[in-house]
Amino acid sequence: MQDSPRNLREYESADRRRDFFIYEAETVTLGVGLSATDSIQIQADAHFILQKLTYLASNAVAAVQTTDASRIIPNVLVQITDTGSNRQLFFNPVPIPNVFGTGVLPFILPNPRLFMKTSTIQIDFTSFEVAATDTIRLSFIGYKFYGGIS
Repeated sequence: MQDSPRNLREYESADRRRDFFIYEAETVTLGVGLSATDSIQIQADAHFILQKLTYLASNAVAAVQTTDASRIIPNVLVQITDTGSNRQLFFNPVPIPNVFGTGVLPFILPNPRLFMKTSTIQIDFTSFEVAATDTIRLSFIGYKFYGGIS
């Protein structure tokens, strides 16, 4: 059955209220047995709906990964906290590869996660590496939602 023009206009209007967006978190030189915290401020113009998670880790020995076989898998735990609702996303900190995929195969959340505008995503890293990891980048992939939330 074909959409009526009214329904099509409503759909197009709703679609214009959404924009693909990625927030990034980064920790630089996470030393052996050390912890670090990074935070992402959700912009005030829109809410953020998180759908997918990816990571990239690099060090001085393997600064660029060309295949998944050469991909660095960091021995790092992560805890994510939505400071807007004061809720942690995990019961305990979890290994990065358990909840962050690759750019080719991202981890898709079973349920998209809403972060309200002006809230903060806090990321706590804890390293169990035997050598320092120079950089870990986490990508929070989803879309900005410019409409009201009820």
